[in-house]
Order: sequence, then structure tokens, then C-alpha cells
Amino acid sequence: MAGPAAGPAGPPVVAVSGVSKRYGATVALRDVTLEIRAGEVFGLVGANGAGKSTLIKVLSGVTRPTTGELRLRGRRLDLAGPLDARNAGIETVHQNIDDGVVFGVSVAENLTLDALARRGPGRFVTRARTRAAARAIAAAAGLDVPLDAPVETLPASLRQRIVLARALARRPELLILDEPTSTLSAAETETLLAAVRRMAADGIAVLYVSHRMSEIRELCDRVAVLRDGVIRETFTAPVDPARVVAAMLGDDLAARAAAVPGGGAATGPVRFAAEGVRTRPGAEPFGLTVRAGEILGVTGLVGAGKTELLEQLYGVRPLVSGRLLLDGEPYRPRDPRHAISAGVALVAEERAAQAMVPTWSVRAHVTLPHLAAHSRLGLLRRRSEARAAARVIGLFGVRGPGPDAPIEALSGGNQQKVVVGRWLEGEVRLLLLDEPFRGVDVGARADIGRVLRERAGRTAVIVASSDPQEVLDLADRVLVLHDGALAGELRAAEATAERLAALMAGRREPVEAR
Repeated sequence: MAGPAAGPAGPPVVAVSGVSKRYGATVALRDVTLEIRAGEVFGLVGANGAGKSTLIKVLSGVTRPTTGELRLRGRRLDLAGPLDARNAGIETVHQNIDDGVVFGVSVAENLTLDALARRGPGRFVTRARTRAAARAIAAAAGLDVPLDAPVETLPASLRQRIVLARALARRPELLILDEPTSTLSAAETETLLAAVRRMAADGIAVLYVSHRMSEIRELCDRVAVLRDGVIRETFTAPVDPARVVAAMLGDDLAARAAAVPGGGAATGPVRFAAEGVRTRPGAEPFGLTVRAGEILGVTGLVGAGKTELLEQLYGVRPLVSGRLLLDGEPYRPRDPRHAISAGVALVAEERAAQAMVPTWSVRAHVTLPHLAAHSRLGLLRRRSEARAAARVIGLFGVRGPGPDAPIEALSGGNQQKVVVGRWLEGEVRLLLLDEPFRGVDVGARADIGRVLRERAGRTAVIVASSDPQEVLDLADRVLVLHDGALAGELRAAEATAERLAALMAGRREPVEAR
């Protein structure tokens, strides 16, 4: 697998000098200074809330810095908005996938949005021309996708690749990629990394923002660490992930994040059992059990069947086949309401689209699944809601403006703490988490894992992730799915990321006795 170049030799493309950004009394960035050179992949890492998103907004013209300046190839930039940044040659692919696509139109039209936006007198857009242009953009990015399909019918990973393909087609001076692989499989990730390397080889400057240390190590020539709005340290390849994490979190938090809480043998009673279930019609059936106090990991490539399995257990989609038992009693959820009433909860894969209500407060999100417990005579009891929100904030160490702030005011990792924590406010027998650490830094991941471990008690937990290391860091046992079927089962204490990766690729192992 290719790694970063020996070292960038090109001149600075972008220079950030003394940039600070204040929101009232809050300092989001403080005197940030850095240069990104031609042909360089420059990594930017930091815990949630460190200031990464604010710096991206400054560079992409979404917000103006309070002090400091930006220069592009020596020319001072005064960006009044994202269009100014794009016209200057700065392209940004944001973390939220659907910010970059237009629902209700085809894949081809999404790939050629720039041409449609530039249409002027004498320019006629026809379906044939749109398809031809889209086909060329897709081919250049190695993207095999149905051009006539409505974009909303595609999975999140393909929508992400459409946004990336369109950005690559613009040939920017600076390409900003914010968590670009968060929805991609291992193979898709490698395709993207190869494309980024080719762009860097062509002289394009790339700012690469990611929580995944493996990508940072493989791809980046230099890495800057943001903490509390300040550049704490800059590393040059080859990058030592342990040193990067220490700089991100500080020594105490780094040690906490490195702790592996799982790997033990659960001794509680079997809380949940599935017999003869299928992730999809035609797939090979399999079974699983989870004990009280146990965390079961489920991993596999994107499309392996993880989400399908969890959604059947939660009643989002009908059970394909088999039999479910909850505390020894038959359980077959008709819908999510039925599942919740039975004590089954799901933290969905796409937090923004599936688990959050825009503009609602942190307090409202905490109590949303438990309105009856916070109501009297049909009226919500605000003090009861406030106490519940305070418990979740304290338990998970949620950082933000407070319980009455809108959920959007929190960083991604703190949003996820709220989304997970609200289920622990109720009596949950089976907690299902689908990709719970997507876009979440190692500190927030450690906080969530610690609380899940401490509060498991009578609860059985199933965590699904396409990142085998995330599963190993938390689970007691691991199921590996491949193409909708069970490829193997391992005790986490005996598993390795390499062994899991082989199973994810389709190599079968005998299933161990549970």
C-alpha cells in the first residue's frame, strides 16, 4: 500500500497567518498559522470541538476570521462567501454527505451541477450532453454508478463518491476533504486515497481532515494537531499515531482513549437470541446470542448486512426469516414503537438524518424517546426534562453551550454522546448501535465506550461498525459478516484487526461455541 511522498517540494499554495475566530466570549480559533504546499497532502486532526470545522469554514468562505489573513499563491484572499472560495480555486467536500447532493434529480445531474449552474445564453442542456459529461466525470474518478437513478435511492457511500467525483473534476488549487471516507468501505477508501495521491502528484494541495489515524499515517506528508483552537504540534511523515493522539488529547486523555475495555467473558443470562435470521432474502441464515452486560460487535464491509440486521431487530424493516427471543420470550417487532416498548433501542447509522431534529435543544433530544416519563396530564414537565439532560451531560462529559442550546451547536462527537446517552435514561434491555463512532474522535469514542461498559448491567449491547479496530476496542465477542452471511465469530481478546479483515474479505472460519 502506497504511503505519503518523501516530502513536498512545491511552493505554498495556501498560507494561513494569525487567524483567530471568536463567537462572543468563545474563542474557536486562536492565532492559527500554517502553510499548505503544492503537491502536499496536509493532515488536520483534533478532538471534536478542537476547531477543525471552524478552520474549514474560514478557508471555504463560510465564515470570516475575526483576525488574521489568508493568502492563495501569495495573493491575499477576502472571502465573502463559498462562491468566492470556489472562484479562487478552493473546493470543499463537507462531512455531511447530503450537503453536496440535490435530491429529486438524477445521478448524472448531480455529477454535472457545475455545468448546469454556469448555463448561459446559447448554452443548451440536453439529456444526452448531461449524460456524456457525467460519464466522463464518473470515469475519471473510477466511479461505476447508474447515471439515470435518482440520487436519493443510492446508499450513503455512493452519494459520498458522487460529491467527491464532482470536486475532483474541478481541478482545484486547494482541495479540502472533511472526513471523506466516513461512509466508505475499505476498498472504496483505498480508491479515494489513490485518487488523492494522484491529485497531489499533479501539484494540487490537499487539506485532509480525518479521525482515522491509519489514513493520516498512510496519506499525509505533514499533520497539524488542533486542540482548543490552537495548533499544538505539526508532524512530518512518517507519522507516529501515538504521538498524534497524545498531542490531540493531552497525556491523561490519550491514556484513557488507549484503554481497551472489552474482551472479557460475559457471565450474565442470555438477554437476546436470534435463530435462523437472514440479513436479506437468499442469504445464508445464522444465529447469535447476547448476554446481559455483554457487548457484541458486528463488523463487515459496507453492504455486508450489518444495518439490515439491526433494522430488522428494531422493526424498521420486516424480519426476513428466523425467530427472535428477548429474555426467553418470543419477540417480533412490528415497528420501532413496538421495539421501544419491548426495551429495544437503536442508535442509527446516519446521525443527522435519522437521529436528530434540526433546531431542537439538547434537552428535547434527551427526552424524545421517553416523553411519557416526563409528562403529566399530557403536559411535559420541564424540570424533569432538565434533570434528565443534566444526567446525560454529566455522565458522558458532553461539552457545549448547555441543555437548552440547539443540538447543532454541539460538535459531532458531543451530538453522538447525546444520541447514545438518551437511551440509557430508560429501561433498555437490548441496545443496538449502528456505526456509532462515525465522525467521532478518539476521546469521544473512549467516553462513549466507557459509559457503555460501566452502564451495561442488565443491558445487552450490539455494536455494528465497518472498522474492525473500533469493534475490537469495545466488544467482548465479534461477529464478522460477509455478503450478508456470517463469516466467523471470535472472542475479542483473541482477535486482531488483520484476522477480522481477512474474514471481512470472505475467508470463512469455524464459528466458536458461545
